[in-house]
Amino acid sequence: MTRVGFGRSATAALVLTLSIGCGSGTRGTGVDAGDADGFVPPPPQDGEVPLDAPPPPPPPPVALLEVYALDLWAQPLPAGIGTLTVTSAGSPISYTGFPVATVELHDAATYEVLLEAPAHESLHVAVHFDGSAALSGATVSTFADAVGQGLSVSHEVRTVGGRSLPVHTVYLGLRHQWFSAQGRPARRGNELRLLQDGEEAWSNVESELTTATDSVMVSTWWWESNFELYRDPVTHVTSTPAERQRHTILGILDNSPAEKRVLVGQFLSMDGTLSGLSVDAPLTARGVAAGDGFQYMGQANSTSGMFYWQVQPFTFGDRVTSAHPESALRAFESEPIIESEVPPHMVDLTAWPVGVDVDMASYHQKFMVIDSDLAFIGGMNLRRVDWDTSEHRYYQPRRMLFDSTTANRLDVQAGHRDPDNGPRKDYLVRIHGPIAEDAADVFHERWQYLLDTGARYSENSSDYAFAHDIPPVAGGVQAQVTATLPQPFAENAIAETWFNAVGNAQDYIFIEDQYFRIPMLVDLIIERMYAIPTLKLIVITKPINEWTDPGCAWSYTTNEELATRFPTRYQLLQLKAFDTEVACTFCVDETESRYADMDTHSKMLIVDDVFMSVGSANKNNRGIVYEGELNVAVYDAAWVRAARRRIFANILPPGTPATDDVSAWFVQLADAASWNQYVLDNWTDAANDISLDGAPLPEIYTPSGLVYPLVFRALTDCFIETIGPDMV
Repeated sequence: MTRVGFGRSATAALVLTLSIGCGSGTRGTGVDAGDADGFVPPPPQDGEVPLDAPPPPPPPPVALLEVYALDLWAQPLPAGIGTLTVTSAGSPISYTGFPVATVELHDAATYEVLLEAPAHESLHVAVHFDGSAALSGATVSTFADAVGQGLSVSHEVRTVGGRSLPVHTVYLGLRHQWFSAQGRPARRGNELRLLQDGEEAWSNVESELTTATDSVMVSTWWWESNFELYRDPVTHVTSTPAERQRHTILGILDNSPAEKRVLVGQFLSMDGTLSGLSVDAPLTARGVAAGDGFQYMGQANSTSGMFYWQVQPFTFGDRVTSAHPESALRAFESEPIIESEVPPHMVDLTAWPVGVDVDMASYHQKFMVIDSDLAFIGGMNLRRVDWDTSEHRYYQPRRMLFDSTTANRLDVQAGHRDPDNGPRKDYLVRIHGPIAEDAADVFHERWQYLLDTGARYSENSSDYAFAHDIPPVAGGVQAQVTATLPQPFAENAIAETWFNAVGNAQDYIFIEDQYFRIPMLVDLIIERMYAIPTLKLIVITKPINEWTDPGCAWSYTTNEELATRFPTRYQLLQLKAFDTEVACTFCVDETESRYADMDTHSKMLIVDDVFMSVGSANKNNRGIVYEGELNVAVYDAAWVRAARRRIFANILPPGTPATDDVSAWFVQLADAASWNQYVLDNWTDAANDISLDGAPLPEIYTPSGLVYPLVFRALTDCFIETIGPDMV
């Protein structure tokens, strides 16, 4: 496909190309009417036209050409974003209106129509008019840039100014270079806030839940009713169970007047033996009860076996008639379907070493929609491990389980006891604006499917309505809710955004993820890094248990291939928490080090400071092929750059200068990781304890920031090496 478009720095203004006739003249005297000699022409004789008479009106048109300037989701391009140009024989042709433009057609001619917008592919078509008033009097041909774009054509007779005229309508839909074409619309005017780690994220969620009045929709992969959203930094350690209970997810929802609906993922089979593994009795009791304003159903993912997978195509005309009711009854020409550029492939979920076909898929989506216009999308479950501060201290008493005693919490605070849960890294995005509707729609599709199929507790559950056409927020950004949904939904917008982002990368690709074993995307990353010799790849993930992690082999293979091909442009990093215990129990006047590998649970992708995708989808094939996932994709340079800076400020040493120079911060990451590894080696050489006699911790024993190198070993160190790439 020919790619023609604007760069990210391009700006566009609406261009209305007008043909304006102008000039002046005399009738036979050779002297202008305003001659300095004061000559006044004689009055016109019978049949003559006065010199100051207006020009005669143009002849009425034979037909009309109508052009809709849209994007590929059939949304009108805003004035100031889209540029529409109409020419004939190289000369500009005037039109009226935008984004629906009208051109009067008089004589036989060919009209070239060009639609452009920043970050979109341009679209160029030719309209051939034969000069007649027949409905067949206009045909449309395309140029190379029309492949994969939106082009629909309709013809109808319409009454215009009291006359019946044929109207030939061309609907142009520009493909966005970064967002998913198959997915729900990338809508403008969204107020987004990246929430970093559990303390910030869940306190924001609690604040919004307590003000909900109409509806709350919750989707999670795992649910624990006593999961605490807010944990006061001053009082939490000594708080009572009753004080903590009102900040739990169940305590908050039980006290809310809003109608509550909760979806939780199930394992292996729908409502089967393991359906209760990811929930607890208090939640299922809400599912059993009827009429209490609190509804719950579980959902399993039945994907299994071998199948041919591809991103489902669509027809632009269907989107046009759905989005523009005035076009619904028009006669459209046939048009080709629009195919995805993500390559299809055979998926084999039977490639276990023991040869057993297991239903291993799930619904992994983690999101909430509150009162229809507010949503949270991210990677955190309502589960005991999904809470931490952005300091990621080793000794953090607020990471203790709900039922832990005050004495145990105080021991953690004093550094004499390990907390129940380790440090955790993850994100949520708070969304206020139009795309909250799309998150609500994903929830509704899943909910309605369970009602239709008679899932457990469906008899106590009900259908519902939610808000549409949520108004944009002034100053908001363009974003898209992207999903991976298995059959019968068959949605793979996350895959398309990731492929688009990597295919457009010029400066860097930053991945922070629980996993990095996604052969589909890695193949494209390698291709792109060869095409762009300065492109850099940074991956932050976590260590792998070589005995229990079935994805060990694919993770190790991926890293080895990238490190071998791009040794100076690829970094593999991890995050660690550090603390010390002074005057420890079994030592004399010594300080012991405490290190913990960060449970990096993030699902983050950032490209070139212009694009971010974050949510529940991991960097593995299953996350973009058949697992139930939900992300938010953002295309906005200012917003993404600010978010990337904040992420780096959290993991780099305090005081590291903020910079947007990729080469500079690439070195900052490498240097920080190198220093922290040096400190770790010093502690290891000292058997992890040193005598200080009350002195401060020496520099050579003081890590700075959270970044460390991550070293994956050889493939042969993995206990299991034969699991298929789409399974882990």
